[in-house]
Amino acid sequence: MLKVTNLYKSFGEQTVLNDISFELEKGKILCLRGKSGAGKTTLIRCICNLDKADSGTISINGIESLENGKVNKAYQNTVGMVSQGLDLFPNLTVMDNIILAPVSRKLMTKSEAEKAALALLDSLDIKDKASSYPKNLSGGERQRVAVARACILSPSVLFFDEPTSALDLTSTREVANLIEDIAKRDIAVVIITHDEPFCNMLNAREILIESGKIAKQS
Repeated sequence: MLKVTNLYKSFGEQTVLNDISFELEKGKILCLRGKSGAGKTTLIRCICNLDKADSGTISINGIESLENGKVNKAYQNTVGMVSQGLDLFPNLTVMDNIILAPVSRKLMTKSEAEKAALALLDSLDIKDKASSYPKNLSGGERQRVAVARACILSPSVLFFDEPTSALDLTSTREVANLIEDIAKRDIAVVIITHDEPFCNMLNAREILIESGKIAKQS
């Protein structure tokens, strides 16, 4: 599903990604670990077309990330991201946060998006929060809203950036269960994390990046 081949990226004279290659099948989970500055975030930004690699290829379901050197729109619809800060709009309800992207990009009508959003919220056990605002939600509820917002466009690969940052053990286990539920939908999940115990909770592959290179993978 996700295939990264011979990826290189430099900023000036500093090589940040050095010949990165790996594959990830649908329904599988990958923990991407490494120290700060190892290259994890740059790798994900390249996969999500937020940064352009110097060389190498990235594809999902055979669709390459770039077409004639430009962002491939068909590819862009295959990726979703749940950022560390979640980035929910505080002035919008849960429903409006979720439907904003598909409606504004004219991928769904408002009624279609609302129907899809309610189904996602129901599957995540927060359907009753549709009209709530982010400030009135718990941390776990906000995380589920962010997941629903990322999933409404049916991505093939979903990325999480440090999803357990500052969470206690109980909340960390809840996030692990949530991610495993997402993978059961045949979505490939990639997690950027420093949290090795969290990785051990998951039935996941692991890639360790050191100084821009893959030091270990399982």
